[in-house]
Amino acid sequence: MSQGDALAEQIRSQGFALLPDLYPAAALDRIDRALDAVHGRYGSPPLTGQGARWLDEGVEIAPPGLALYGLLAFAPELAPDLFRPEALAVLEAILGPRMHLELVGAVLSDETRPFTEWESHAGGIDDERWRKSGRRPRRPSIVRMVHFLFVDPIPASGPWQVIPRAVGDPVEPGGDIHDPDWPGAVAITATAGSVLLLEESVWHAVRPLSVPGRRRFVGSYFASPAAEVPIGRDRSLDALAEAGDSALQPLLAHRPG
Repeated sequence: MSQGDALAEQIRSQGFALLPDLYPAAALDRIDRALDAVHGRYGSPPLTGQGARWLDEGVEIAPPGLALYGLLAFAPELAPDLFRPEALAVLEAILGPRMHLELVGAVLSDETRPFTEWESHAGGIDDERWRKSGRRPRRPSIVRMVHFLFVDPIPASGPWQVIPRAVGDPVEPGGDIHDPDWPGAVAITATAGSVLLLEESVWHAVRPLSVPGRRRFVGSYFASPAAEVPIGRDRSLDALAEAGDSALQPLLAHRPG
């Protein structure tokens, strides 16, 4: 069994896998500088806020941080750096060879980020619609994955937390989403350039940093042909697909129209 197949089986049985140290320093530096440039484009505002505040289309400051929806609209030059073959092999082993990229976004935060809540990304781009409806999609198999690229280290002084789940396990929250201490939570720490692959229904949360520091990630949704077509859409990927010369073209070829 290949490493990709072994990690795919791990994800089917526990919902997540951490792939450490995938990105070379030069690629991380380019991503780092691009995120800083986007932040600077809007005047380098504080990275968190009490409520949601939109700075521009696709740019929001909220308690979890500065969120960029459709990252490649702001930094299309990052396309060749975003995904490593090791992670794509695992995703393909789960979602199949006709998997496609649904969205690329980013969140920039620091020690001012509070504990917000536990969440899952069931429904991908439409996860907020599902949350507001009070329902969550139930799947007999995995049809969507989340790819988190950690641009900065995730230290023990501010770890992520995940609740393991196997395919077919309940999708409802395991407790009060505002309580940081759920039974069975697994703490995730990682070096910069590591990737966390997460099945869409896995509940996860981020602990506040207890020391000063930055904590930025690029988050992407990948889906199989069996996934429902979301109402929301990352138009920056449409532009790349239409241009036809993006490094991401193989990941865009099977996107539903």
